[in-house]
Amino acid sequence: MDLNKEQNIKRFQGFLLGAFSPIILLLIIGLYGFYMNRPFVITENSFAAAPSSYFGVIWVYLVSVSYYHVFFCLSANMISVWFLTRKNNNSMANGVVLPTAVYAVFLVAVRLL
Repeated sequence: MDLNKEQNIKRFQGFLLGAFSPIILLLIIGLYGFYMNRPFVITENSFAAAPSSYFGVIWVYLVSVSYYHVFFCLSANMISVWFLTRKNNNSMANGVVLPTAVYAVFLVAVRLL
């Protein structure tokens, strides 16, 4: 196999790692939030409302400024980039950066909703 194909395969593996690791971490943290420490939000009429479903917990984590779970999940990508760079897997580390940038833009869009 030539070097270009090898680099592309490693870059694609890094892309998959960067795309799925924050989602998996967010779902695990969402399980903790749903079963152990249910978050709440203050609604327009100043009442506290707790989500009653797992999707509601994930949505609160995505749109609430006071919960930093999503940013923690994205920082896991940066830790993996650092780890892969230290292990001289630079092609894989470059693949992880692209989904991280896409997730950051997505989070800004969700916050603006």
